[in-house]
Order: sequence, then C-alpha cells, then structure tokens
Amino acid sequence: MQLTPKQRFLRTVKGEEVDHRPMQCDFSASGLKNYLHTKGINNVSDLELLPFFENHVLYAYMNGTLLDMKTKRDTGSRYALDEWQCEWDLHQDLMYSGHPLPGGSAYKSYVFPDPNAVGYLDYAENLVSSYADKYIVTSYHFACLFERAYILRGFENALVDFLLNKEFIAELLNRITQFHVDLAKRYVSIGVNCGRIVDDYGSQLGLMMSPAVWRQFIKPNLARITAVYKNAGLPVILHSCGDVSAIIEDFIEIGIDVLNPVQPNVMDLESLVDTYGQRIAFFGGICNQEILPLSTPEQIDAEVARVTKLLGRHGRYIISPSNGIGTDVPQQNIEAYMRAAAKYSKML
Repeated sequence: MQLTPKQRFLRTVKGEEVDHRPMQCDFSASGLKNYLHTKGINNVSDLELLPFFENHVLYAYMNGTLLDMKTKRDTGSRYALDEWQCEWDLHQDLMYSGHPLPGGSAYKSYVFPDPNAVGYLDYAENLVSSYADKYIVTSYHFACLFERAYILRGFENALVDFLLNKEFIAELLNRITQFHVDLAKRYVSIGVNCGRIVDDYGSQLGLMMSPAVWRQFIKPNLARITAVYKNAGLPVILHSCGDVSAIIEDFIEIGIDVLNPVQPNVMDLESLVDTYGQRIAFFGGICNQEILPLSTPEQIDAEVARVTKLLGRHGRYIISPSNGIGTDVPQQNIEAYMRAAAKYSKML
C-alpha cells in the first residue's frame, strides 16, 4: 500500500500497519536558513525543505512575531514585541529578552491578546488549504502555559509564584489557558488535522517543578486545551523538552497521543518503550546535542538504526531529531541523518 504522509502519521499514532515509518527533519530557524542557503534558496520556510526531505508534519504558525522568527524575516529591528507584549531577540532562535509583568501592579492594567484577531491565522489558513489533504498540518500553541507564565513574569518570579503567590499564578494560568482554548477552537474551525502544544517542563536533570506542583497548576489547564482537539477527533502532539518521564503517565491520561522531542541523553529510551510504548507515540529521539553535531556520518547512520529499532518496537514512532537542528550541525551530518532516516524508515 502507498500512503500519504498524513495517512502514514495517523496510522503510526494508532499503532497500525504502515508502508514505512513517518519521518521528520526539523530545524531551528537559523539552522534551516543555513541548510537552504546551501541549496541556493534564500526563502526561509519549512515548505522549502519538502523537495529535499519527506517531512510529514507542517506547522501552522500564528502570524506576527512567531512567524517572523520562524522565517527569519528582517523587520529592520533586532527586538520585537509579540501579541503578549513579551520582547524577543530576533537575532537569536526563540530567545525572549523582556517581561511585561515583572511586578504584580502591572497585571492590573495588562491586556491579554485576542485569539480571534483578524489575520492572526492567515498563514495557518493558507497552509491548511494547500497541504492538509496530503500532510499533517498542526496547530502551534507556542510557549503555551508554564513557558508563557515565566516569559510574562520572569523565570525566577514565576517559580516563586507557584510557592508563595498561588492565587495569582492560578489566575494567570487560567487566563493563558482560556486564550489557548479559544485559539484551539479557531484552529479546528479552519481545518488543521492535528493539535500541537509547545510547553517545556523538563530540564536536563528532571522537571523544573515537582510533579505535585505540575499536577496542581499545569495538568488541568493542559487537559482543557487538549480536550478541544480530542473532542474534534484529532490527535495531539505535546512538545516538552528535557526529562519529563515523571509525568508521561499524566500526558497519556489527559489524551496526549504523541510525545516530542524525546531527548535520549536525559531519558532512558528503553524504559520509555517498555512502560509507555504501546500507549503513546514517540516523535524524536535522535540526539541533536551530541550525535548530530559531533559524530561521523557512519555513526549517525548507526544511531538512527538503533533508535528506530528501539522506539519503533510497538510501531508508534516518528523518526526525528530530538529537537530542531541548529547551526552547529555540519552539512554532511545533516545529509547523513536524512539518508539514514529514509533508509531505516523501511525497517518495520
């Protein structure tokens, strides 16, 4: 049988038979710019990658600063405010540089963004109309809950809030969640065929808060957003970096179908597969911190084979780097990953 990338992805998420495994080669914005430049392409876009690699998932970014950062659009200024009035350094990849709510007094006059603003999903609508029949076109809930809270407040302030300002952080998260619930409904209405929530909970050493705190403040709100897609019959990808193994059972409980990016240098892949491999799909797992930038092409080939066999044990695996490939990965290693992914995608 010959499947489209969309069909292949959806069947993989359910653990059903496929012709070959789904594949993905995500980049940071700067990494993508560098890679496309080697092909003589100056337009920075995920879509420009498709002639060179069969990505299965396309990201329906919101218009505004996020889209500017993802496409490296030159705005004429180094810094920009997003719709939340958070400041970003456009010369770097997704690096925030200013917080609109460092003190409680600023919250009284703060105006939350409108998820139904005119033009906010123009890029997403065009992507859906052109690609959703063949590819997975996901929503893009960027810096969703915990990340948005600490970008608004400052990292240290937000962590203190969870312990000393519980009513305030609960109220702030509720308002952030309502924005994303309404945004999810809008994404569903324009025809995305998958949800994607971006919210990092892990560091290299474990969660950035206790599981108890995460379950009290984050889990119910994550469940509210996830439910919009599940009620529409759509799968949900959760992107959460670091070691999140302590709460994977919670992800499954609230309906998360796919876990990304599955960092192999901070989580035990063997244990993940044994414990959760029949109940959640893994998307990632090829180390982009050490393997891709520092190994030989031959070593990369062997690692893609190893991880594909391991994470694909129960059929639920999308071959992919464990995060967007950056500018530190040599061109020959990028090509080596792409060749290996295509080769071992047939290893079912």
